[in-house]
Amino acid sequence: MDLAAAMPSPRRAIRMVQRNAIVYRHGWMVILSGFFEPLFYLLSLGLGLGGYVPAVDGLPYAAFVAPGLLASSCLNGAITDGFFNIFFKLHFAKIYDGVLATPMRVVDIGLGELIWALARGSAYAATFLGVMGVLGWWQGELILRSWWAVLALPAAILTAASLSAMALCLTTVVTRVEQFDTVMGVGVMPMFLFSGIFFPVSQLPVVVQGFLQLVPLYHAVELLRACTTGEFSWATAWHLVYLVTVGVGAFVVAMTRLERALIK
Repeated sequence: MDLAAAMPSPRRAIRMVQRNAIVYRHGWMVILSGFFEPLFYLLSLGLGLGGYVPAVDGLPYAAFVAPGLLASSCLNGAITDGFFNIFFKLHFAKIYDGVLATPMRVVDIGLGELIWALARGSAYAATFLGVMGVLGWWQGELILRSWWAVLALPAAILTAASLSAMALCLTTVVTRVEQFDTVMGVGVMPMFLFSGIFFPVSQLPVVVQGFLQLVPLYHAVELLRACTTGEFSWATAWHLVYLVTVGVGAFVVAMTRLERALIK
């Protein structure tokens, strides 16, 4: 295989991003909707319930839960853009069939969709970090506990990229709308509840803690919490390596499967 031919073209990929931006220029409320759910969780749990919950791992509850909700905000963007939207374009709107009639290739489409999802996830992350800072200042108890919190934004961008690549890979496996319930109910919801967003995973059985080493959201939560608290360890490096490795692997698999589906 010609390696140069297998590499995506950034210029062509940006055309896909521009296409998505044009489509969403009148649908900005759809983009904003992915930000509100974790924000409402932060307000109700971090500020509301947090007043009744003692410190968790030495942190005020709002400071403990906020990094996890930041990770879930990245997950929302990944599921929306990397899974639902691409599934619709692939199986119903047949957008990619028309795109491939141009010089665009499957790998260019994949990179463009990933960049779009990454841009959306990055916007969620930057806004949410700003809200965390403002709410911490307003209630007089810092949510961003360290100057290392400046690393939370690039960590969130990495999280968005990795989760989006995994969502794109998942899209190539799901073939029917009816399978959405399985994905959300068996995959996304348990991951959201048990990845350490709302309580320390040390409270879970050892077997479950071991299984969480395979769950991407768990690694994202721990990485972002390390950034916002400034408490780093060798485990932080493991979370970072996991997200990079699995994200790259998922993108490669997604491109291979997508090409088989589109090039017949």
